[in-house]
Amino acid sequence: MKYKKYIIALLLASSIWACKEVTNEIPTAFTTTPYQIDIPTTLPPANFPKDNRPTVEGVYLGRMLFYDPILSADSTQSCSSCHNQEFAFTDNGKQFSEGIEGKLGGRNSMPIFNMQWHLDGFFWDGRAELLRHQALLPIQDPLEMNETLDNMLVKLNHSEMYKEHFKKAFDADEIDEELVSKALEQFMNIIISGNSKFDRVQLGLEEFTPQESVGQIVFNSESVPLSEEVNPNNPTNFGGDCFHCHGNSLFMRRELINNGLDSVLTDMGMGDVTGKETDNGKFKTPSLRNIEKSGPYMHDGRFNTLEEVIDFYLTGAHASSPNIDPSMH
Repeated sequence: MKYKKYIIALLLASSIWACKEVTNEIPTAFTTTPYQIDIPTTLPPANFPKDNRPTVEGVYLGRMLFYDPILSADSTQSCSSCHNQEFAFTDNGKQFSEGIEGKLGGRNSMPIFNMQWHLDGFFWDGRAELLRHQALLPIQDPLEMNETLDNMLVKLNHSEMYKEHFKKAFDADEIDEELVSKALEQFMNIIISGNSKFDRVQLGLEEFTPQESVGQIVFNSESVPLSEEVNPNNPTNFGGDCFHCHGNSLFMRRELINNGLDSVLTDMGMGDVTGKETDNGKFKTPSLRNIEKSGPYMHDGRFNTLEEVIDFYLTGAHASSPNIDPSMH
C-alpha cells in the first residue's frame, strides 16, 4: 500500500511540473500603444489608414527615420532636410531642392501636414496613391537621396537600435521596405495643422480684425465681371473666387487641376502619370494653411511672395492653357 501511495504522489508531482512548464512557454501577445491625438473640431474627422493606425511605438520610429540621414546613399540627407518644420515642412524657402549629389529637382518641395485628408494622391502630380508609397520614392530618386531600397534595408538591419524599435512597433525580426514606409506614414499622418487664428475664430475664441474680415469676404465671394458696376464701398463687389479651390477648413481642393499658369505647357503634371492628354497641366492644390511659411509658390516655385500670386490671379492666368479648370475663367 505504501508503495502505491508513493507512485501516486510521484505521478501527481510530475503532472503539476509538466503543467507549470507548459504555462511558462505561452508567448506574451504582441501589443502596441494607440497614439492619442485630438483632431481639432474645425477639421474633418480622423482619416487614418485602417491597416496602419498610429501607435506610440510606430510614430516614434517614423520620427526617427524622418530625421535620420541614414536613408540617403551617403548618409548626409534626411527627409527633414527638404521638409523643415520651421518652413511648414517645406525646403527652407528654396525654389527647388538640392539632392546629395548637388542636383536640383524640377518642382518645389510640398508641405507636410494634414496628410491623412489627402484623397487625391501625393506629389504635385498625384503619382503616389498612398502616403506610405510617397515616403519611399524620394529615397530612391537620383535627384534627391539617391539610395536603393536594398541598401537602405541592409543599413537598417545592421542597426541594433532600429531592430529594437521595429520589433516594438511591428513585432518584426526583419526590417523590410513595407514596414519602413508604414512607420514614416504613421509619423507624417500625425502632423496636424488646426490651431491657427482661423480655427480659434471659428471656435469663438478670437475675432478677426476689420481688415481680416474684409479679406475673408473677398476670399469667399464670387468675382464680379468687369462689365458690371462695382461699388468700392462694398467688399462683396471684389470677390476673389479663392474659395473654389481653397474654400474648406483644409484650404485645399481634393482633385488635381490646371490653374492656367502657362499657355504652353512645359511640365505635364498629372498627364505624365496617367498618359492622358486631358490631364496635361494638372497639379495638386496645396493647402493655404501655414502659407506665410511655405513659399515660394506653385509647383515650380515661380512666385516668391503672396503678392505675386495674387497679381497672377488678377491679371496673369492664361485662359488658353490646355485643360484649364472652369473655375479659372
